[in-house]
Order: sequence, then C-alpha cells, then structure tokens
Amino acid sequence: MNGHPQSPSSASTEEPTADDVGTTTNAQLLEWGLAPSRYILDLNNTLAVPHEMALPPPWDLPSRLFRFPIELGDVAADGTRSIGLMHPHLSEHPFVQHVSATLGMPLNLNGAPNVYGVSKQPLARWWHAVDLVSAGMWRELIATRRFTTDTDIASAVAYGLDYSPCEGARHGYLATKEAREIMRAIEAVEPADRRAAIRLAIDTPQSCRGEKGCERWPINARRNIDPELRAWARIIGIEIGWFAYDRSGVLQWSPTGRDRHGAADATTFVESATGQAAFDF
Repeated sequence: MNGHPQSPSSASTEEPTADDVGTTTNAQLLEWGLAPSRYILDLNNTLAVPHEMALPPPWDLPSRLFRFPIELGDVAADGTRSIGLMHPHLSEHPFVQHVSATLGMPLNLNGAPNVYGVSKQPLARWWHAVDLVSAGMWRELIATRRFTTDTDIASAVAYGLDYSPCEGARHGYLATKEAREIMRAIEAVEPADRRAAIRLAIDTPQSCRGEKGCERWPINARRNIDPELRAWARIIGIEIGWFAYDRSGVLQWSPTGRDRHGAADATTFVESATGQAAFDF
C-alpha cells in the first residue's frame, strides 16, 4: 500500500449494501484523512470542510451549514456510527461528494441522529439563516433559501435587528428596509394593526440593572409567538420609535416607546422625561 490508506472505492468494486449505507467508524474516518483526530470527531460529531479546500459558489458562503455539512451519530457498541447530511440538498456539496466517494457509499439524507433520535438538521437550518444575516449577506440568504426554512429566516431577521456587529456602526446587522425585503421574499404579511403587533409579541417594558448599575430596558419576547410576528414587531417598533439601540448596539425600549406603550390606546400620553402631555400620533 506504500503507506497510503486504501479507500473502499479503490479496495473493492462491489456496490455497498443497504446495511452499509450511512455507517462508518472513527478508525475509517481518521485513516482516510476525513477528520483531524478522534477528539474532534467526538467533540463535534460532524465532519468539517478542510480549510485548504477551495469551494465554488454558493458553498463558499460563511454558513456553518456549508462548513460542517456532514453529521455523525454516536458511536455504537460495535464501533460504528451513522453518517448523514445536515440538509438533504447538501448532496451537491463538493466536500460531501468527496466523502461519499472516499467511503464508497451515499450519505443518509435524513442526517445521523444521536442515541435519543435527535439530529442537528433543524439547528443547521438555523445556522444558515443567522450566519448569513450576521455576515450582511441577506441577499445570498434569499438566493439559498432552500437550505433553511421561512421560520428560521424570520427568526434570523429578529436576531439581526436585535443585535449589532462587534465593530462598526451600532444599528443592527440589518436595517429595517433590508428586513422588509427579506420578509417580502418569504411572503410574510405585515400585521394590519402595527402597535397591537408589538404588544402581542413583546412583554410590557421592564427595566433591569447590570453589575455597574446601568439601567437597561430589554425587549423580552413573549413565549410561543410566531417568528414572523416577532420579526414584524421589531421592524415596526424601530420605525415608529418605540425601540432604539443602546451604546453597545443592542435593541431596547426607547423612552418614547415606554411612554406610548403605557398609554395603551389613548390618544395622548405623558412624556416621562418632561412630564408634559403629548399626542400619540
């Protein structure tokens, strides 16, 4: 063998049987250079694209779904472990095709669930949406929409409006105009009653103080609220001035938003900063 491991495709011309499809061992993955160490295999339960492997579009996008496209199940008593895709469409991924050819078998399209029957596929769909929003690549997210779900995209919109990049302007990963473009792409309908949408999706404003005594007014989402409504509530809240970014770039209730929320459906409210009555336009 001249010191080089022999892959199954070169060792045998026989087609894999049904029992062989979707299973491998740590020893095989390490011998054939598909993983750096057993420690990494057991830590991540995934196979990562090697850094030196150049990927063509769209696989070169900064998405953890594209960087970790293969899932591994727990090691069974006989030393085998299941192997599958993080998403069914990843069968087109160059690294997936390389691994499949090296192992001499197709990978399970339904992933590789752990001993409790839980797969990382749902988590990976979220990775794809939030990673591209965080990278400022919302157009690329729309173009690769088939790798995630509309629910995950709406959740990523809410995340992109809640937080800002560590460097640069503190105004969120997304502008509301961009968020609206994404919501339009997934055909998410804006609520007719905009202020009612905020009150339905988000809890009553409550302050909290950090260790240094700094007061904050976090936006706390209600439980079991549809992700599309959560996203719309943030878009609307920013546009009407109920929400604003603090110095760290995190979205929170503004003084105006707190005052107007407290006024409920009244036509006027009292400005907490001045004590003056104002019309609630």
